[in-house]
Amino acid sequence: MATDHRTELAKIKRFDQLIAYLRDEMGWPIARDSFEDVDDLFYDFTADELGIDPKTAAKIQEIKRLRPLSPKQPWGIFFVKFEPKRLPVVALRRILGQVALKKRASANSDERAAWAADDLLFVSNYGEGEERQISFAHFSKAQEGHDLPTLKVLGWDNLDTALHLDAVARELTEHLAWPEDDSNVAAWRKSWSAAFTLRNREVVTTSKELSIRLAELARAIRDRINARSPSKRRPVR
Repeated sequence: MATDHRTELAKIKRFDQLIAYLRDEMGWPIARDSFEDVDDLFYDFTADELGIDPKTAAKIQEIKRLRPLSPKQPWGIFFVKFEPKRLPVVALRRILGQVALKKRASANSDERAAWAADDLLFVSNYGEGEERQISFAHFSKAQEGHDLPTLKVLGWDNLDTALHLDAVARELTEHLAWPEDDSNVAAWRKSWSAAFTLRNREVVTTSKELSIRLAELARAIRDRINARSPSKRRPVR
Protein backbone atom coordinates (compact mmCIF):
# COMPACT_ATOMS: atom_id res chain seq x y z
CA MET A 1 0.00 0.00 0.00
CA ALA A 2 1.29 3.44 -0.93
CA THR A 3 2.35 5.68 1.94
CA ASP A 4 -0.02 8.51 2.85
CA HIS A 5 2.73 11.08 3.23
CA ARG A 6 0.31 13.84 4.15
CA THR A 7 -0.91 11.90 7.21
CA GLU A 8 2.57 10.71 8.16
CA LEU A 9 4.07 14.21 8.06
CA ALA A 10 1.24 15.64 10.17
CA LYS A 11 2.08 13.11 12.90
CA ILE A 12 5.76 14.03 13.15
CA LYS A 13 6.54 16.31 16.09
CA ARG A 14 9.74 14.76 17.49
CA PHE A 15 13.12 13.79 16.12
CA ASP A 16 12.64 10.06 16.76
CA GLN A 17 9.45 10.14 14.66
CA LEU A 18 11.30 11.99 11.91
CA ILE A 19 14.19 9.51 12.01
CA ALA A 20 11.72 6.66 11.43
CA TYR A 21 10.23 8.53 8.45
CA LEU A 22 13.65 9.26 6.94
CA ARG A 23 14.59 5.61 7.34
CA ASP A 24 11.37 3.92 6.21
CA GLU A 25 10.04 6.33 3.57
CA MET A 26 13.10 8.16 2.25
CA GLY A 27 15.69 5.42 2.26
CA TRP A 28 18.16 6.96 4.70
CA PRO A 29 20.46 4.08 5.74
CA ILE A 30 19.77 4.25 9.48
CA ALA A 31 19.76 0.95 11.37
CA ARG A 32 16.33 0.16 12.82
CA ASP A 33 17.55 -0.09 16.40
CA SER A 34 20.13 2.71 16.31
CA PHE A 35 17.86 5.45 17.68
CA GLU A 36 17.45 3.57 20.95
CA ASP A 37 21.04 4.40 21.81
CA VAL A 38 21.48 8.08 20.99
CA ASP A 39 25.24 7.93 21.43
CA ASP A 40 25.49 5.51 18.51
CA LEU A 41 23.60 7.81 16.13
CA PHE A 42 24.64 11.34 17.07
CA TYR A 43 27.50 13.45 18.25
CA ASP A 44 26.24 15.80 20.96
CA PHE A 45 27.28 19.43 21.32
CA THR A 46 26.54 22.18 23.78
CA ALA A 47 26.09 25.83 22.90
CA ASP A 48 29.05 26.62 25.15
CA GLU A 49 31.29 24.19 23.24
CA LEU A 50 30.42 26.00 20.02
CA GLY A 51 31.16 29.40 21.51
CA ILE A 52 27.57 30.62 21.27
CA ASP A 53 26.72 33.62 23.45
CA PRO A 54 24.48 33.02 26.52
CA LYS A 55 21.54 35.05 25.16
CA THR A 56 21.38 32.97 21.99
CA ALA A 57 22.17 29.74 23.84
CA ALA A 58 19.06 30.22 26.00
CA LYS A 59 16.94 29.47 22.91
CA ILE A 60 18.71 26.16 22.22
CA GLN A 61 17.72 22.98 24.03
CA GLU A 62 20.02 20.56 22.23
CA ILE A 63 22.41 20.32 19.30
CA LYS A 64 23.20 16.96 17.73
CA ARG A 65 25.09 15.99 14.60
CA LEU A 66 24.03 12.87 12.78
CA ARG A 67 27.01 10.58 12.36
CA PRO A 68 27.96 10.03 8.70
CA LEU A 69 25.78 7.40 7.05
CA SER A 70 28.02 7.02 4.01
CA PRO A 71 31.81 7.29 3.50
CA LYS A 72 31.23 9.69 0.58
CA GLN A 73 28.67 11.88 2.37
CA PRO A 74 29.40 15.56 1.62
CA TRP A 75 26.70 16.86 3.97
CA GLY A 76 26.94 17.75 7.63
CA ILE A 77 23.49 17.04 9.12
CA PHE A 78 22.57 18.73 12.40
CA PHE A 79 19.45 18.22 14.51
CA VAL A 80 18.72 21.27 16.67
CA LYS A 81 15.91 21.55 19.20
CA PHE A 82 14.82 25.09 20.03
CA GLU A 83 12.69 26.58 22.77
CA PRO A 84 10.88 29.43 20.93
CA LYS A 85 7.64 29.15 18.98
CA ARG A 86 9.32 30.29 15.77
CA LEU A 87 12.57 29.25 14.17
CA PRO A 88 15.24 31.51 15.76
CA VAL A 89 17.26 32.48 12.71
CA VAL A 90 19.98 34.26 14.70
CA ALA A 91 20.64 31.12 16.75
CA LEU A 92 20.81 29.01 13.61
CA ARG A 93 23.28 31.45 12.05
CA ARG A 94 25.42 31.30 15.20
CA ILE A 95 25.62 27.51 14.90
CA LEU A 96 26.39 27.82 11.19
CA GLY A 97 29.23 30.19 11.98
CA GLN A 98 30.82 27.61 14.28
CA VAL A 99 30.56 24.51 12.06
CA ALA A 100 31.06 25.99 8.58
CA LEU A 101 34.43 26.45 6.93
CA LYS A 102 35.30 29.83 5.53
CA LYS A 103 36.65 28.02 2.50
CA ARG A 104 36.09 24.42 1.42
CA ALA A 105 38.77 22.24 2.97
CA SER A 106 39.21 18.82 4.50
CA ALA A 107 37.49 18.22 7.85
CA ASN A 108 39.62 18.07 10.96
CA SER A 109 38.30 15.38 13.31
CA ASP A 110 35.19 13.23 13.24
CA GLU A 111 33.55 15.00 16.16
CA ARG A 112 34.53 18.55 15.23
CA ALA A 113 34.29 18.26 11.46
CA ALA A 114 33.49 21.35 9.41
CA TRP A 115 31.86 21.94 6.05
CA ALA A 116 31.27 24.66 3.51
CA ALA A 117 28.12 26.57 4.50
CA ASP A 118 26.14 25.20 1.56
CA ASP A 119 27.00 21.61 2.55
CA LEU A 120 25.12 21.87 5.83
CA LEU A 121 21.59 20.68 6.50
CA PHE A 122 19.87 21.75 9.72
CA VAL A 123 16.83 19.85 10.97
CA SER A 124 15.07 21.99 13.58
CA ASN A 125 12.32 21.24 16.08
CA TYR A 126 10.53 24.15 17.74
CA GLY A 127 7.14 25.34 19.01
CA GLU A 128 5.00 24.42 21.99
CA GLY A 129 3.01 21.32 22.95
CA GLU A 130 0.97 19.89 20.09
CA GLU A 131 2.15 22.74 17.86
CA ARG A 132 5.76 21.56 17.72
CA GLN A 133 6.99 21.61 14.15
CA ILE A 134 9.87 20.32 12.08
CA SER A 135 11.85 22.31 9.53
CA PHE A 136 14.73 21.42 7.24
CA ALA A 137 16.93 24.49 6.75
CA HIS A 138 19.73 25.18 4.29
CA PHE A 139 22.00 28.19 3.85
CA SER A 140 22.73 28.93 0.21
CA LYS A 141 25.46 31.27 -0.97
CA ALA A 142 24.96 34.94 -0.21
CA GLN A 143 23.03 36.78 -2.89
CA GLU A 144 24.67 39.65 -4.72
CA GLY A 145 24.80 42.70 -2.49
CA HIS A 146 24.35 40.68 0.71
CA ASP A 147 26.98 39.57 3.22
CA LEU A 148 25.07 36.69 4.81
CA PRO A 149 24.11 33.34 3.26
CA THR A 150 20.41 33.05 2.41
CA LEU A 151 18.41 30.82 4.75
CA LYS A 152 15.84 28.66 2.96
CA VAL A 153 13.44 26.44 4.84
CA LEU A 154 11.25 23.43 4.11
CA GLY A 155 8.94 22.85 7.06
CA TRP A 156 5.53 21.79 8.26
CA ASP A 157 3.33 21.22 11.29
CA ASN A 158 0.09 19.33 11.91
CA LEU A 159 -1.98 22.47 11.30
CA ASP A 160 -0.78 22.93 7.71
CA THR A 161 -3.18 22.59 4.82
CA ALA A 162 -3.39 19.37 2.82
CA LEU A 163 -1.95 21.19 -0.19
CA HIS A 164 1.08 22.37 1.78
CA LEU A 165 1.70 18.91 3.25
CA ASP A 166 1.48 17.39 -0.23
CA ALA A 167 3.99 19.94 -1.55
CA VAL A 168 6.39 19.30 1.35
CA ALA A 169 6.10 15.54 0.88
CA ARG A 170 6.93 15.96 -2.80
CA GLU A 171 10.05 18.01 -2.05
CA LEU A 172 11.19 15.58 0.63
CA THR A 173 10.72 12.39 -1.36
CA GLU A 174 11.98 13.78 -4.66
CA HIS A 175 14.95 15.79 -3.44
CA LEU A 176 15.92 14.77 0.11
CA ALA A 177 15.61 11.01 -0.31
CA TRP A 178 18.92 9.18 0.13
CA PRO A 179 20.60 8.93 -3.29
CA GLU A 180 20.77 5.56 -5.01
CA ASP A 181 24.38 6.34 -5.95
CA ASP A 182 25.85 8.13 -2.96
CA SER A 183 29.29 8.15 -4.58
CA ASN A 184 28.11 10.82 -7.04
CA VAL A 185 28.72 13.74 -4.71
CA ALA A 186 27.95 16.47 -7.26
CA ALA A 187 24.52 14.99 -8.03
CA TRP A 188 23.85 14.54 -4.30
CA ARG A 189 24.60 18.18 -3.58
CA LYS A 190 22.42 19.31 -6.47
CA SER A 191 19.47 17.12 -5.47
CA TRP A 192 19.33 18.06 -1.80
CA SER A 193 19.90 21.77 -2.48
CA ALA A 194 16.99 21.72 -4.92
CA ALA A 195 14.57 20.99 -2.06
CA PHE A 196 14.94 24.56 -0.83
CA THR A 197 13.17 27.22 -2.86
CA LEU A 198 11.56 29.46 -0.23
CA ARG A 199 13.37 31.80 2.13
CA ASN A 200 12.50 31.59 5.82
CA ARG A 201 8.90 32.75 6.43
CA GLU A 202 8.43 33.52 2.73
CA VAL A 203 4.82 33.01 1.72
CA VAL A 204 2.75 33.13 -1.43
CA THR A 205 1.21 36.60 -1.31
CA THR A 206 -0.60 37.08 -4.62
CA SER A 207 -3.13 35.13 -6.63
CA LYS A 208 -0.66 34.99 -9.53
CA GLU A 209 2.03 33.40 -7.34
CA LEU A 210 -0.54 30.96 -5.97
CA SER A 211 -1.64 29.93 -9.46
CA ILE A 212 1.99 29.38 -10.44
CA ARG A 213 2.64 27.23 -7.37
CA LEU A 214 -0.52 25.17 -7.94
CA ALA A 215 0.37 24.69 -11.62
CA GLU A 216 3.87 23.51 -10.68
CA LEU A 217 2.44 21.06 -8.14
CA ALA A 218 -0.17 19.72 -10.59
CA ARG A 219 2.45 19.31 -13.32
CA ALA A 220 4.81 17.46 -10.97
CA ILE A 221 2.03 15.09 -9.86
CA ARG A 222 1.01 14.44 -13.47
CA ASP A 223 4.61 13.78 -14.50
CA ARG A 224 5.08 11.39 -11.58
CA ILE A 225 1.93 9.43 -12.51
CA ASN A 226 2.98 9.25 -16.17
CA ALA A 227 6.46 8.08 -15.21
CA ARG A 228 5.09 5.25 -13.06
CA SER A 229 2.34 4.07 -15.43
CA PRO A 230 3.11 2.40 -18.77
CA SER A 231 1.53 4.21 -21.68
CA LYS A 232 -1.71 2.65 -22.81
CA ARG A 233 -2.57 5.15 -25.49
CA ARG A 234 -3.82 3.82 -28.75
CA PRO A 235 -2.35 5.19 -31.95
CA VAL A 236 -4.39 7.99 -33.49
CA ARG A 237 -6.02 6.94 -36.80
